[in-house]
Amino acid sequence: MESSRTGPLAKLTRQRTAPLVLELDLTEGIIESRPADPVSALMARHQPTVTDVLAGLKLARDDDRVKALVVRVGGKPIGLGVVQELREAVRRFRTTGKLTVAWAESFGEFSAGNVPYYLATAFETIWLQPSGDLGLTGLATERLFLRGALDKLGVSMEVGARHEYKGAAEQLTEAGFSEPAREATKRIAESVTDQLARAVAERCKISPEHAADLVGHGPYLAEQALEAGLVDALGHRDEVYSCVPRRARH
Repeated sequence: MESSRTGPLAKLTRQRTAPLVLELDLTEGIIESRPADPVSALMARHQPTVTDVLAGLKLARDDDRVKALVVRVGGKPIGLGVVQELREAVRRFRTTGKLTVAWAESFGEFSAGNVPYYLATAFETIWLQPSGDLGLTGLATERLFLRGALDKLGVSMEVGARHEYKGAAEQLTEAGFSEPAREATKRIAESVTDQLARAVAERCKISPEHAADLVGHGPYLAEQALEAGLVDALGHRDEVYSCVPRRARH
């Protein structure tokens, strides 16, 4: 099961049977481009690139033989910016009426699974393995300040900042957050949390307040996630792949 002319979805559009089901595994992560360094390229050989995936989804969206998309999420972290691009591509794919399914063994492995679940909210159906969990944990930010260590080493730093919110150098010049830096960091965390809550509210057809409450009360075991309506079905890989072709034919 593949698609487009390049990348991990490359051969799908060349097949001649129907219906076709696209499969994409993101558990090994996704890279923005192929590394130029031969060693890095070898290590990343099994990882799809953002360009390949987006191109493959666009071609598959316009191919009448392609009836469904199944994406395995979780595993290695993917940046929020890339996930936002993938979500939009999945949303455009769904506008054609084709089936979209996300499945995961676990969202976060009892740690933060906010970003992979945010991606999953773009899909029509979300499957979770019965032994898995949904790591909706809210967001926290951390920053390492090195001023104390530099003082012990006798290192002195002089940095000029044009405005109070230009705080990138503060980890070297301060022992903790300045108030402007704390405010900016807090606002970023709140913005991302709001984005996740809106996605949950839209998908589950609940109020933003209820969605924010769900995000704030995680993590959830698989049964709890199903009961809360955060996932649609519990099952193992073979159950997902036996269900999707049947639904794709209807």
